[in-house]
Amino acid sequence: MPLSNSKQNLIIGTLSLVALGLLISIFYTPVWWVSLKAPQYPDAAFPQGIRIHFHVNGVFNGCQKVETEEKYEEEALNCKHEMDAINHYVGMYPIAAGAPIERAVSPFVFVLLGLMVIAFALPNNKQRILLMGAGSLLISGWSYSTLYTEGGIATQSSPYREDLMSTMQLTPDEISSWSGIEAIQASYEESLARYFPTIAVNCESYASKMTYVDLYASQGRPFDELNDLLVNAGATSAVMSTFHELYKKIQKNPDMNADQQQRAFMQRCELMSNKIGMTDVERTEMMITITHIVFFGLLGAMALLVIGLWKMERIFKWVLVLVPMALPLFFIMDYAGWLWWFGHHLSEMGAFTVKPFMPTVFGVGKVAQFSTYSYPYYGFGLIMLNSVVLAAAALIRLKSSQ
Repeated sequence: MPLSNSKQNLIIGTLSLVALGLLISIFYTPVWWVSLKAPQYPDAAFPQGIRIHFHVNGVFNGCQKVETEEKYEEEALNCKHEMDAINHYVGMYPIAAGAPIERAVSPFVFVLLGLMVIAFALPNNKQRILLMGAGSLLISGWSYSTLYTEGGIATQSSPYREDLMSTMQLTPDEISSWSGIEAIQASYEESLARYFPTIAVNCESYASKMTYVDLYASQGRPFDELNDLLVNAGATSAVMSTFHELYKKIQKNPDMNADQQQRAFMQRCELMSNKIGMTDVERTEMMITITHIVFFGLLGAMALLVIGLWKMERIFKWVLVLVPMALPLFFIMDYAGWLWWFGHHLSEMGAFTVKPFMPTVFGVGKVAQFSTYSYPYYGFGLIMLNSVVLAAAALIRLKSSQ
């Protein structure tokens, strides 16, 4: 016996409310986890390895406090920082360099998805248009205020702010005046330059410091004693590596005169500078430009939905449910894309040289002596359940429209 329209609408409404609750839960739960295991991290002290959890609005520590006979911790090891420290040896950029825009706009996207789910549940298209129109205006105002106004960071999601402060070791007062754009810029610049600064180098401005390098090398004094002097002179890690190479070269060839040393420094420094390619400043500017594009793209998508419901109801009412249903696919594509970026944009300043590689998206992999584990977590189960619930609502709506 076919269901009446009122019963169908009630079931669709109930399923949509369940989907809405799932979307809220997904936003605050870990969706994927990754762990590194190696002989230097024994199971007794690191039962889950060096583990991190991926959320839609940040990446968080996945290690728990260990209390065993062999080891006692007052607080859990920050495995996100530990994994960054491990990865930088092969030239991999810090975790915070990944998905900076997606994490920042995730609250607006999830509210829009929830709005689309509610609109789909409404039986009347005029109601859908009014809801999507009003909701789109609210999302537009909220996203603009968050991204572009002073202190807008206060209206960001709390997990995003916590991840930002933990990664950059900042306090709430230190970020209180930031706009969302400033937060993206500051965190992205910090992540790029933490281990591998690639700010454009003016080699001539550092060449005079070779006098000190020659002095320490000729006297057999440790290069480490030069660190403070060179850093205070503004030397980046890339320039420091150039000085260190010349220090070792002078030790092997003590007959090098000042002119030869200067020429050797300039050749090595310019070679290093040319290999750097895009600087941190240029990369950050590109990321901010993409953020602007994403913001206006979000506004355009909401406008398209409203106009589409008005002009082409038969097509766009299904868009309202199909887009949230495709969330598992969107997440995996974005996650895999950023893993590819990390594995194919390795810094030449890493301690060990490895060929570009594709990190493991799902399952067990191997990098040097490390075993890598990458698996969905219960948040991804909620994403899949959300798709099933929405698919059931869509099938009921499809039958009622036939």
